[in-house]
Amino acid sequence: MAAEQRQNLEVLSARIAASRVAVASELANLRYRLDVPSRVKESVLSKPLAWLGGSLGAGFVASIFLKRRHRRPRTEKAEKSAKKAWWSVLLGGAFTLARPALQNWALREFQARFAQPKYPQDKHP
Repeated sequence: MAAEQRQNLEVLSARIAASRVAVASELANLRYRLDVPSRVKESVLSKPLAWLGGSLGAGFVASIFLKRRHRRPRTEKAEKSAKKAWWSVLLGGAFTLARPALQNWALREFQARFAQPKYPQDKHP
């Protein structure tokens, strides 16, 4: 009887250990499946070109569906203003690109003309 109980306990212990392993495995699997941000990041890092293409395609499709349907016929005045708009965009972009260089040049000119030297010319540390 005691040997039979001992054997039953060992069988139960083995079943409990096996069920713990199974539950731990299922828990790890469930945690992985529910961790969507980590899975998305992993996917983006492993297939960046596919994600870029998908996002461009989705943007294209959205722009087709969300654009305004009503277009007024263009007048001569509207065409002139559209041409002016392109030039203003190009000019604005050029100034945006040149701004850091212009600021640096202006700062150097200002310092050369108006800044006082820290030390007199004949006495340097």
